[in-house]
Amino acid sequence: MSQSSERFDVVVVGAGIIGLSAAYHLKEEEPNLRILVLDRNAAPAQGDTSKSVAGVRNTFTSEVNRLLASSSIDFYRHVQSEIGFDVSLEMIGYLWLMTDSQSKRFESIESGMRQQGVRLRVIDGQQLAELLPDLVLQPKSDQSKVMHLSEVCQGVQGLDCGTVAPESVAKFYAEQYVKLGGQFQFGTEVKRIHLEAKDDLGLPGEPYVWQDPIFSGVETNHGLIKADTIVIATGARTPILLDPLGFDCFVKAKKRQVFQLRGTALTRLLNAKGFNEQNTLPLTILPKGGVYFRPVRGEKSFWVGAADDLGRPFAFENEPMPEESYFTYNMYPVLSEYFPCFQSIRPVNSWAGFYDINSVDSTPIVDKISNCILATGMSGSGIMKADSVGRIVAAVYQNKSEATLYGNRRIAPSRIGLVNRSVGKEEFVL
Repeated sequence: MSQSSERFDVVVVGAGIIGLSAAYHLKEEEPNLRILVLDRNAAPAQGDTSKSVAGVRNTFTSEVNRLLASSSIDFYRHVQSEIGFDVSLEMIGYLWLMTDSQSKRFESIESGMRQQGVRLRVIDGQQLAELLPDLVLQPKSDQSKVMHLSEVCQGVQGLDCGTVAPESVAKFYAEQYVKLGGQFQFGTEVKRIHLEAKDDLGLPGEPYVWQDPIFSGVETNHGLIKADTIVIATGARTPILLDPLGFDCFVKAKKRQVFQLRGTALTRLLNAKGFNEQNTLPLTILPKGGVYFRPVRGEKSFWVGAADDLGRPFAFENEPMPEESYFTYNMYPVLSEYFPCFQSIRPVNSWAGFYDINSVDSTPIVDKISNCILATGMSGSGIMKADSVGRIVAAVYQNKSEATLYGNRRIAPSRIGLVNRSVGKEEFVL
């Protein structure tokens, strides 16, 4: 059914975690706004949000990254412990297993991170061996030599880090948004952003280069939906909407794959003690290939992924599918050498989604172009920073020079904008 006769104050394109947070905070700030959230799926957070490993951490050297993440994590704590809405937040920590060269790089930034309030625990090799009998500190097989796997000399645990359930965080925002009177329309795919001249003359081909352009609405599979303001929160799909308008959003799609592993040989690892009050292994990052894995205690399993960079293309697929060969030839060799308990264990489930990689500095982008607000470039930290990003979107909508994040922390939205950007270099990249 066409909605061309309807007009909204704000249309949010995308009901993933960023769109949901933005819609909620916009509605909370201005309850009288007529807001419509559109999504091509049948329910909220069914796209890349649902494919997330959903780790959250504050272990950043960049002030902006640390602020966006820590404020969002604290809000999730508030939602779970004070509001009583369970988002399955478990502060199990992140554990980086480091080689000698990685440890030396970490030493150069450790002091600064601690001074900024990042709580860290350094675990030497002997302690690691005691805490993790399943860990091989120095792989010596022929295969490990071919892969140039180095000895693990220490671990670094981020203490204010953990995991959440992405669907639960999304459900919180969606329910609160609806309670405030917000509207959803699912099964609605935005084909393009409608651009016209601010002072329309009714001539063919407008807007011309000498006219001021304005975003008047979105063309969907159900017709044109008009809006005074459009919020683009479409993740890796953002360039598909903005490239035809000649606008460079600095976002590229990078496929990410997750594999679920389960087996009795993993029981001791799943129940590792000495790291956290949950008596489980932290989300663990191996020293080679960007391979990581997180425990999922309710499923008695581990989710395994890899932060693959060079060698994997920037490319978008409508329905991304996991490739078991990618697990077999990329993740498994590294995983099984450092943790032989994973040997012979095959995935019982798998899924694939996309990161919307900000190709400039891998930090979120929130900016206003005419009457369109862009919220993109999460680079894999969408859930981790979603609450802060949503509050910044609301501040940008209200033309505020400062956004107030949870915990009364403040940031100028321009710091993550496109013109006067100031995010600082992130150095905790091993």
